[in-house]
Amino acid sequence: MKLSQMLTRLSVVLVGMSVGQGPGAAAEAPWLIGQSHASWTQAQASGEAIAVTNGLSLTGDAGKWTSKWHHWQGTVDAAEVAVKAAVAQFTNPTIQVVVKGSETPYTDASGVPHTWYGRCMIAIVDEHRWMMAIRSGISHIAWHTPRKRDTIHLLTSNDEGRTWNKLDCWFDGTPMQGMPYEDGETHSEPGLYRMPNGDLILQFWRIDYSAGTRQLRSTDNGKTWVTDIDRINVAGVTGAEGDRAIGTEDWFVDPEYPSHVYMAFEYFDYNGEAGSLLARSMDNGKSYTFLSWIGPLGDMKNPDSGATFEPAIEYVGNRTIVAVLRDMAGMGDPAGDRHTWQTVSTDMGKSFSPLVDISAKISGGLPNSLWQRARIYKESNPFFQHGNPLDYARGEGRLWGFGIHCFGGGWGASPHTRKPVVYWSDDNGQSWYGPQLLHGPMYPGTDTGYGDIKRRRDGTFVAATYYCPPENLNIADVEQYTFGGQRAKMLIEADRDGDGSPDADSGWRELYNGSSVYAASGLGASHWRLRLHLSSTDRAGSPRIVQVKVSPR
Repeated sequence: MKLSQMLTRLSVVLVGMSVGQGPGAAAEAPWLIGQSHASWTQAQASGEAIAVTNGLSLTGDAGKWTSKWHHWQGTVDAAEVAVKAAVAQFTNPTIQVVVKGSETPYTDASGVPHTWYGRCMIAIVDEHRWMMAIRSGISHIAWHTPRKRDTIHLLTSNDEGRTWNKLDCWFDGTPMQGMPYEDGETHSEPGLYRMPNGDLILQFWRIDYSAGTRQLRSTDNGKTWVTDIDRINVAGVTGAEGDRAIGTEDWFVDPEYPSHVYMAFEYFDYNGEAGSLLARSMDNGKSYTFLSWIGPLGDMKNPDSGATFEPAIEYVGNRTIVAVLRDMAGMGDPAGDRHTWQTVSTDMGKSFSPLVDISAKISGGLPNSLWQRARIYKESNPFFQHGNPLDYARGEGRLWGFGIHCFGGGWGASPHTRKPVVYWSDDNGQSWYGPQLLHGPMYPGTDTGYGDIKRRRDGTFVAATYYCPPENLNIADVEQYTFGGQRAKMLIEADRDGDGSPDADSGWRELYNGSSVYAASGLGASHWRLRLHLSSTDRAGSPRIVQVKVSPR
């Protein structure tokens, strides 16, 4: 689907607080801004950063606009606010090679040069500094060769991923202690997480997919790494051994109880069972306790068992968790691996609803299409974007998803065709838009995936993953994709005592392309006004606000 088609069909509904009705509200007429040029120009703009041409747009990189006070006939407690906007989320796309596999930047302890780099996960350390965990080796996964050794590496950036230091160098360019990590085994993908107390933990498979998870820890922002847990044991796993759970998947920190870390694990055992589970840590990742199975423990060879792996999880407000999972049944068989599953917990992970196949929702019009190795984030998640103004406890903002768009089945299908993609949802996964391809059109033979996505403070999105050219699947680069940079936010203010100064506000709301509708309530005033904040990077172009309609309820 073309970008223009996706933007045309996008309609956003933001759910705010419960709506009440103030005295006299029923008789009020809507307050409309944008039906005339004068309704914009008679208000206030900051400097020369806002232009008025068929709506509001930017002439600089950021601008603020404040309406005049609107006077209702009586006290208005709640209103519906409808906005028409043009905000291009996928403008200014770029592709950058962060690590080039064919240049073999690393040679392991046995003297073998590594050509395959990827399986990325990014942690935001602070306002400017990011860290990326990757794995290197000699192929996609070297399971059955004498040289199955692979290595875990870290990359650091002092500018939110615009540039990256060399492998295993700290932010000041000096070598990290304890990195790179290799011990002669195959560790597959790493998981990198920042704990509530500021510690960084790094997880990876101990030996293979059925041997559990090793965890390293750094207490100095990644300069020094030591083994923290040789083999993670998730206490209380029902029906399975807790020390065989595989971390490295997805996570979030509870915004209402910020010492509680929720982490998704996948599970494999030697008898062919697989499943996805949710665990919680209340001691910064030093121990984990089983909460529930996200996807049931099932037989990998039985397509009716519901076996899953590679779970993505995110908190979406109201003590609710959304999960997207990959199908495990028939893995490696072109006739299997034909579902993308989704489930929801409304009791904060104590239980999950039955799996629902969302393959048709995310197919992008291609038959046998799947979303695999998902990671999902709310825009308000502080570990997704540093310093964002949205309320994570209320689940504000769009739900973004990153992963692989797979055409024709899983890795075992021939030819395997996988591309890095972005999905998004404005109703917490009830519907999905996308896929937005980040590396051009789909064509047979490409392999990619197992990455992560974050958002810079300027609104630019950054995704990182591996990419193999179809002519040689034993060479993989770490690629980084950036897009976006346009942003629009809105705030309603109320003046309760009539002195011309705001006494209450709705909180900032993110505006998206198309028509956005949300409810503002609890303001209880006869004087209301609107504030808009537009911003953009220098190459992303300007967002535009066309019309705003405020109707009392």
